[in-house]
Amino acid sequence: MDTGSRVPLETQLQTFRQILEILTDLPRIASIHSYRATGLVLEELRRRPIAAPILHGWTGSAAETSEAVSLGCYFSIHSAVARQSKFRTRVPLERILVESDHGYNDPPAAIPLRVGWVEHLVAQQYGLGVKDIRRAAWQNFGTVIQKTGTLGLLPEVFASNLALAARSAL
Repeated sequence: MDTGSRVPLETQLQTFRQILEILTDLPRIASIHSYRATGLVLEELRRRPIAAPILHGWTGSAAETSEAVSLGCYFSIHSAVARQSKFRTRVPLERILVESDHGYNDPPAAIPLRVGWVEHLVAQQYGLGVKDIRRAAWQNFGTVIQKTGTLGLLPEVFASNLALAARSAL
């Protein structure tokens, strides 16, 4: 969802509602974009809860962030978001995921961001080591997979690597 999109908001809402309805019957990992639409996304998640929703590039207020946590959301964090202290104060480490995407112009869009840098920024926010953040992110991703019941949809080698990574924090 994005209130600044060229796609009319009503069309976005109808589509999002249909997706949430499908996800209640057929759980899948859902990464939800909510730029300039955080309140709308939360309202729809209250109406139609789904298993382990992931909020991508979250920019909600502290109050919205607390509400998202109470709704069972996970937070996919890129470098621009990782610099915000609200995560340290509002989001438990058990809800953090790290992504390779980046915020607007951080770095230029043509250059994928290094996950290690995001891990470093998140580690600074939580006062932990990078390996602690990496381990937590993998464990959290494993929890998302468990809650959505999607492990069987992943290639076997990925499932094995996920278990290994969660234990050793590559």
